[in-house]
Amino acid sequence: MNLTEVIKSQQFFKDLTLKKEKNILSNAIMFFCDDDVTSKTVLILSALLFEYKTFDLMNEASAEFLRIENGADLDIKIFPKGNDKLKVADSNEIVADCYVKPVNLPYKIYILNNFDYSTDEAQNKLLKVLEEPPENVYFLLSAKSEDRVLPTIRSRCDKIKINPLAKSEIEKVCQDPLAVVLGGGHLGKTLHLSKMDDLKSIVNFAVSILCELKNSKQVLQFSNEFLNYQSELDLILNVIALCLEDILKLKCESENLMKLYMYKDELKEVDAEYSVRAICEIEKLISTLREKLEFNANLTVTLDNFLLKILEVKYLCK
Repeated sequence: MNLTEVIKSQQFFKDLTLKKEKNILSNAIMFFCDDDVTSKTVLILSALLFEYKTFDLMNEASAEFLRIENGADLDIKIFPKGNDKLKVADSNEIVADCYVKPVNLPYKIYILNNFDYSTDEAQNKLLKVLEEPPENVYFLLSAKSEDRVLPTIRSRCDKIKINPLAKSEIEKVCQDPLAVVLGGGHLGKTLHLSKMDDLKSIVNFAVSILCELKNSKQVLQFSNEFLNYQSELDLILNVIALCLEDILKLKCESENLMKLYMYKDELKEVDAEYSVRAICEIEKLISTLREKLEFNANLTVTLDNFLLKILEVKYLCK
């Protein structure tokens, strides 16, 4: 079983398929999902469902899927281009293009990834075409946070929530225990993690921050290693947060509920070093660090301060 097969088996997608058969699809649908890999696959699959009678034969390896993913389809277009967020120029391009008739397929479809990261101005530019879309035009949007999408946009879209899968369902597709835990119930993310050659090394480093960082003299060493993994900062922070949760479970004598059970011995050794108050304060530090990274703060200085504050909190909150 692969990602597309799992998505097709989910109730939300069965409901979407039924609406397509009854010809009652909304011209604008917004999918809420925390996993970029899953949401992008859902968007492309939905576009294929709308366009092709032979949809059931298609998956992520099919020529039609790959053509859309690579930006080579003339009638199904993905925005924003690259990894950037949707800009006003993108919205203007969409508005102008959507009044041009489809070239090869029945419909023009615009896939808008991570719409909640686009600017308010870029969102506003799309209001009119979302409210009164041209004939044979559909908009498929993805977002993680409903709050970041303008209410006027939300009101013009059908909304579909993509919930995480049960661990038992994930394990039918992926047998990597670390990837299963860190995927958080999202199969796309889980499969992406399982393909990372250095996943174990990254997780080991994240765990070592809590288990081996003992004094300020080590901060430079840990900060440099942090920088070596700067493309995976979010993953490292997720692992640290999971470690803190597991330490709390150890304190509550609930080690059977630990997620990172493969690191049980390491976390048991440092359990006494982290009070409940310290754990709460470090969780706040993680949230603050995420905010600073989002606003492109100086990475080296930000990471140094983060590590120093972990030490400070750890010893002040004993």
